Amino acid sequence: MATFYLDYELGSNAGTGADWANAWKTITLGATAARIAPGDIIRIAKSPAPTALAGTTATWNDLSKTVTLTSAETANIDLVETNWTAIAGGDTTPTLVAVTTDAKQGAQSVRLTLDAAPQASVGQAFFATGTLDLSAYQKISFWIKNSAAIVDATTYTIRLCSDTAGAITVDTFVIPAIPSASRWLPLTLTKSGGGNLGNAIASIAVYTGATIPTASSNILIDNFIACTTAGLNLQSLISKNSAEQGGTEGWYGIQSINGVTVLLDNSTNTLANAGRGYSGATGSVNTFKRETIKTVMVTSASTAVQALTESGTIGSNTQFQGGWNVATTVQEGETFFDGLNGFGFGLDFAYRNFNTINLLNFYRYGTGVLLTGNSSTLTSLSSCNNTSYGLNASDSLNFIITTINNANNNGETNTLLSGIGFSGKNDTVGTVVNANNNIGPGIKFFTTAFKVTLKEVSNARNNGLYGVFFGQTNTANGSSNNYINSLSTSGNSTGGVGINYGINYLSNALIAEATEVSGYTDFANSRIFSNKHDQTADNHWIFTDGGTINSQTTIRKTASGVAWKLSPTSSNRSSTYPLDVSIAKIAVAANALVTVKCWFYKSSAAGITAKLVCRGGQIAGVASNVEATAADVLNTWEELTITFTPTEAGVVEIEAWAYGGTAESVYVDDMTITQA
Repeated sequence: MATFYLDYELGSNAGTGADWANAWKTITLGATAARIAPGDIIRIAKSPAPTALAGTTATWNDLSKTVTLTSAETANIDLVETNWTAIAGGDTTPTLVAVTTDAKQGAQSVRLTLDAAPQASVGQAFFATGTLDLSAYQKISFWIKNSAAIVDATTYTIRLCSDTAGAITVDTFVIPAIPSASRWLPLTLTKSGGGNLGNAIASIAVYTGATIPTASSNILIDNFIACTTAGLNLQSLISKNSAEQGGTEGWYGIQSINGVTVLLDNSTNTLANAGRGYSGATGSVNTFKRETIKTVMVTSASTAVQALTESGTIGSNTQFQGGWNVATTVQEGETFFDGLNGFGFGLDFAYRNFNTINLLNFYRYGTGVLLTGNSSTLTSLSSCNNTSYGLNASDSLNFIITTINNANNNGETNTLLSGIGFSGKNDTVGTVVNANNNIGPGIKFFTTAFKVTLKEVSNARNNGLYGVFFGQTNTANGSSNNYINSLSTSGNSTGGVGINYGINYLSNALIAEATEVSGYTDFANSRIFSNKHDQTADNHWIFTDGGTINSQTTIRKTASGVAWKLSPTSSNRSSTYPLDVSIAKIAVAANALVTVKCWFYKSSAAGITAKLVCRGGQIAGVASNVEATAADVLNTWEELTITFTPTEAGVVEIEAWAYGGTAESVYVDDMTITQA
């Protein structure tokens, strides 16, 4: 077993990885299969620790995007609520774009569209800001969305000018290469040559550089602010969390900053009038920011930004350990990787097996972590926020995830996207602390998810659809045999739990929404079995399309125990598709009469049908259904009896049926089973 070192900001993939001075840069090209072996440990440099905001406190409001600072850390240059002006001799047409179409801050953004023959090194458009003293600041921060790739750092510059027409440059900021297109991303830029900004700025302008941009392309711009080297900016994360490692409060990407008003983001393409906000306690508290490690930007949602290239072996996982202090070689923090533009897989397991990932976090990617392969372990995933998918366990097998502390504010306009998605088999998650404020479900089990177990979901709240969703919409397949052993949901827009197809299981679930379970596809007989429902002993429910089945003690044949209540809610539940529940599985011998007796009670005399049934075809000798039907008597217990003689030994299942009504119920209680 060997130990290697990786530092995304200071390392080089040409290094040996033997120590911090020779650290590799990336997981993909540094920790390659040729360099590492099963059981090796790759120590990854931490990102900066949280720092308190200058105003110390900020007011956070539950279910709100708005965080209000005690005092502003930035200065507004242009919030881009008014159109810019084309510079004479340039090649640009400025257009004001309403937030209903595209904007990251306020009600407007501006689109600067080039003509068919743009020129190099020419002023293109400006905005008169009024006189600004920005001498206390060293950087600017803003949002940009380019329609075509910006090929290098000599294509565009931003200039702060002393005149009102963008002609006399005081400070210049170089826009870096942006390979992606049609994605908003936040930029924070230091002025060329460094130092403080000008003290008499009167306008801001966009210029082309030595490299001519793509003809007829455009850039959208929004929310220009001045910021300090160590202060809050649009690339920062913000939180109540002071802990450098761990903590239950999540870290949030920023959608906009306007003085003391900070809005929280979902994905980078979430517009100013959209997004889900914060989920937690309302109040004024100490507030912190932390900066991320910016990875290379990629050009599609399905491109791996970093990927594993080697597998471990059984009992000898290869370990990727984040949070290491380069100076002290102590694992005291965490590593926050940031894709900036909302594209790519932050970490792709790439079907590598037997790996351990610890204290790595992923922001502003298409998918934070893509789990594929077999038998790997995620020890602590503190945050996978502000992505389309936070974590996607796709085609995974036997993964073990100890803790996911936060999978918040993920998704875009496509509500099928979620905070956490599972489509593998036999994966196990210890605890999901928060899966909140996602555009789609907080947690989603795709159609191929099978025997995935979540031991605890402590908070799935304020999501755009459900807290938890089983099955993919618009498909005839569903996830099955998945388990959540403890669940708490509240405030989700559509309901607590959604299901299209499949049979899945909850235990100790507290579902606070008025609509607890919904979303069934008709005639699918999909079911949610909820044991100890509402976290109450002897309260058990089966939710299915066209009805519910639950234990209850109000109507009983005898004083002790529980009786089952079958309540059809749809006319679909007919004699050919009854609401049914298995009430016994019995071992039988061959060639001996079996007698089954059970008590039934109907809340309506003729409005609902109740039956005791042994389905035919389960065992030799019982080719057809054996049924007994309750009489049309209101509110009276009746003992139904069926008999049959199997011609082989085996096991048969006995069911209770109810159908024919949509507002009535059938109750089922004490059974007697004998064989001659």
